[in-house]
Amino acid sequence: MDKEFVPHIKFSSLSDIYPELSLPSQITRYKKLIDSFEKLYNRKPKFIARSPGRVNLIGEHIDYAGFGVLPMAISRDVLIAVDTIHEGEENDMKVRVANVLNENYPPRNWKYEGKEKIVEIEVKEGISEWGNYPKSGYKGIVQHSSLDKPKGMYLLVDGNVPPGAGLSSSAAFICSVCIATCSSNDVKLTKKEIVEIAIEAERSIGMNAGGMDQTASMFSLKDHVLYIQFLPSLCATPTKLPSTNPPIAFVIANSLITSDKIVTAPTNYNLRVVETKLAAHHLGQCLFNKPCENLKQVSDLYSNSIEVTIENLIKLLDYIEKVYENNHDGFTLDELSSLLNLNQDEIKDKFLSRFPVKAEKFQLYKRSKHVFEESSRVLKFYELCSKSEARGSIFEELGNLLNESHKSCKELFECSCDELDDLVKICLDGGAVGSRLTGAGWGGCTVSLIRENEIDKFINFVSEKYYNVRFSHLSHNDLENFIFATRPGGGAAIIENLFN
Repeated sequence: MDKEFVPHIKFSSLSDIYPELSLPSQITRYKKLIDSFEKLYNRKPKFIARSPGRVNLIGEHIDYAGFGVLPMAISRDVLIAVDTIHEGEENDMKVRVANVLNENYPPRNWKYEGKEKIVEIEVKEGISEWGNYPKSGYKGIVQHSSLDKPKGMYLLVDGNVPPGAGLSSSAAFICSVCIATCSSNDVKLTKKEIVEIAIEAERSIGMNAGGMDQTASMFSLKDHVLYIQFLPSLCATPTKLPSTNPPIAFVIANSLITSDKIVTAPTNYNLRVVETKLAAHHLGQCLFNKPCENLKQVSDLYSNSIEVTIENLIKLLDYIEKVYENNHDGFTLDELSSLLNLNQDEIKDKFLSRFPVKAEKFQLYKRSKHVFEESSRVLKFYELCSKSEARGSIFEELGNLLNESHKSCKELFECSCDELDDLVKICLDGGAVGSRLTGAGWGGCTVSLIRENEIDKFINFVSEKYYNVRFSHLSHNDLENFIFATRPGGGAAIIENLFN
């Protein structure tokens, strides 16, 4: 893990961050942001904080269960132009934040309210307030660093990570705010510390974040994917994709079905987190006569090792088939009470109180089976990527893992939707070797493995069969934002002295 402090992620050239093909459009974008900042605040930005979105290649909904995942950063990111109170100006400790898309995101501002409170964050069930994201990142850094007089800041946000698309727009936003607050106040934190703060920041606004998104946004390296492990401690291991001819490429396609994670969390994301924890509690009781906190702990105790192996995961899968052979359809709260030997108030207090959750039945079999199977797929994918020489069948082997992952997300974790399923099928018909939903699901994007020389043909096919049929009003420029090829990109950065 990188121990460098945030000041060491500073850059002065966009070519150190973005691939050559995207540089012209990025230069235009940065210049426009700087111009907009000057017009809005009548001052120049001191620096720009940048954090990328990510696409999870494989390992869906297993990070919060404690298992490793394999994401990569994409070139789509959140930028924040920043200036601080200048020398000689009175430090009113006020934070002013605006968004270039101000029609949808009206300006917000707040003042530092002392060490105890810092800033008030109001979270209402079913309402996603954009101003809570910068507040939460700011509060996390100020609180962690025990700042007495944090500097007032001027912030202007520009993001091109589609919200609700499963590409981690919220984590990218919060990470950008975190590094902006650090840099503004000369706070020296490691990337790992910022990841931990960003995770808690997202949780403070109602999302039960697992940690993959923030880690990928902070630690990604250009041209590498990341194998991220969370237990016993956070560890991010970069590895290059296999060298093939033609090269491996990934295409992200947005289903244009938006899933606001905060609004739907009680029946979707937060519920799945709770169900995996319930399964861990129960399996721990069955196997070791003591409850476990997460499914990774079940695996560790079962194998008497913190190392996760495919062989042990297969054995655990055989075991849960026996444990839940009479119930594949879920447990009511009454049935859970008997199963776990806890009364309903104890279950609610332990599992259902921190984040809002709604369910008639809790699915322990389906969720635990998905987690163990998906964890084995991550290990297989990582092993294939780590081989120095790629076999001729590498495309098919990687593609099959993606296809199996989507099937499990659809049938066992039930986090897909009709549009995503249709889009995956179209991608496979269009030449993808493998395709799956990526991100939380219930909308958002697919990621498809294709051969680099087939990018244009593939994108044209998917555009014709999916977007032209369902969203015929979209222009060519619109489509460029909804379906695009990507390669592994760089992580969070502070960019200074641009265009000087």
